[in-house]
Amino acid sequence: MSFFDNTKVAGWGLFIIGIILIINAIIQIYDGATMPDDALEKTGFIIAGVGALLAAFVFFGFGNSVRNGSISNKIDILGKFVITYGIATIIANIFSAIGGAMSEISATDSIIWIIIGIIIVIIGSKIGDGKTTTFDKILWVILLILFVILFIGNLAGIVNANGDVIAIIANILYAIVYLYMIAFLFDGDVRKKMGI
Repeated sequence: MSFFDNTKVAGWGLFIIGIILIINAIIQIYDGATMPDDALEKTGFIIAGVGALLAAFVFFGFGNSVRNGSISNKIDILGKFVITYGIATIIANIFSAIGGAMSEISATDSIIWIIIGIIIVIIGSKIGDGKTTTFDKILWVILLILFVILFIGNLAGIVNANGDVIAIIANILYAIVYLYMIAFLFDGDVRKKMGI
């Protein structure tokens, strides 16, 4: 079995990223609760933090499913990864939009990201839906470009972390996950199902 055939490695990466996101969200809630501003401002940041925490649990749950082998088919992992990212984006930004009505958080930006999240979920649902269309071919190319950019971005993030151990670990894990996603795209079965 080659390194990229062991999907559980990608699952472990996603699982640990989920844990890091949960910790960051808890810190965000704590920072909101202890900030010196008025109660309404605090409430806004706490609500946004709760959204980030729920989104983190969504990511954590998906990573755990890949880690324990519940989701092991490569095209399923690809599709559900995109869907999970979209759902997490929607959840986090719904809460940010609500919190933005009470704080300095931009509700407008959050609404834009909710729309983007919905589009991401729709796109993810097209991966491995059993239909091979021209859109699947275009999607394959878009995903490849996107994952390569994100992989390079996370490698750069390792260098630019300025000694922040958590940031370095997170960027390494994200880089591994995106490298796996790139490898999955080139898998023969995935390419066949996406018409490549």
